[in-house]
Amino acid sequence: MAEQRREEPIIFRKRRRGEQHAHHGGAWKVAYADFVTAMMAFFLVMWIMQLSESARKAIASYFNEPGAFHFLTGKALPIDIKMRPARYVLEKGADYYDNFSERGGPYQPFPIGIGVAGVSPEEWKQLQKDSAQASQRLEEVQKELQRMLQELATTNPEIGELLGSLRLEMTPEGLRIELLETRENLFFRVGSAELRSPAVHLLQRLGIALGKLPNYVEIEGHTDSRSYSPRSPYTNWELSADRANAARRVLETSGLWSGQVSSVVGYADRKLRVPENPFDTSNRRVSILVRKLTTLDFLRLMQAQRSDTLEPTQRQ
Repeated sequence: MAEQRREEPIIFRKRRRGEQHAHHGGAWKVAYADFVTAMMAFFLVMWIMQLSESARKAIASYFNEPGAFHFLTGKALPIDIKMRPARYVLEKGADYYDNFSERGGPYQPFPIGIGVAGVSPEEWKQLQKDSAQASQRLEEVQKELQRMLQELATTNPEIGELLGSLRLEMTPEGLRIELLETRENLFFRVGSAELRSPAVHLLQRLGIALGKLPNYVEIEGHTDSRSYSPRSPYTNWELSADRANAARRVLETSGLWSGQVSSVVGYADRKLRVPENPFDTSNRRVSILVRKLTTLDFLRLMQAQRSDTLEPTQRQ
């Protein structure tokens, strides 16, 4: 009898749904990345430690005042002198900023980073001190304006009616003064850039006070989301810009020095004060920002004063 051949069983293994091959892991990549980062930081520290004192100060200046350097090359930008001579600011501002001229004598050019030389650490500290004093002085100006407006309201009831819609707020950018249209026909005639008489009087007093400061002023116009007829060529963009310009004209003719207004912008309803209610009347406002003086501003003031005292042949 022929020997029967034994057949081996065929086993089929079915993979269950959701079952996958085991992940081999990639935690080593994270550890390696951390190691490389730590080594890079170590070599940077070692490199900085072997630099000269002046080079380290130049690098620190770059990070302290990044706006003073070219974005691509890292070299110091030339200072564009657009501010008035500091002496004129101080004379017009009476005793507002006399403490900034205590050092006396013509200011020396103040280098702030790579490519500029001739400044001592003491001068740098003094400029920073001047900037801090200017910020403190602006806070005092806020309180003085509040007292002035309260006194004005007692003698002029129409001004007193406006004070409930006037906001004075200290922000990181500077002192912001906002004229809020909390109801119709308050500061401006409805739907127009025509200022009411009490609002003109109020802006005139603000112009006299702000004109004594060396700070730049920015003026913004805002509206709510109510729009004109689609057929009208006049929109909220024109209205916001026209109202800001109307305020600028009163401020400049009342006391602001030439060039003190650095910008006039109409934002329409793009920057709502009450975003959860685009139709709130307080979204219609004119905002006057008195900019804080930075260290770079004092640098420009000092260089402007020096340029004003030099002979024409020395201004090269």
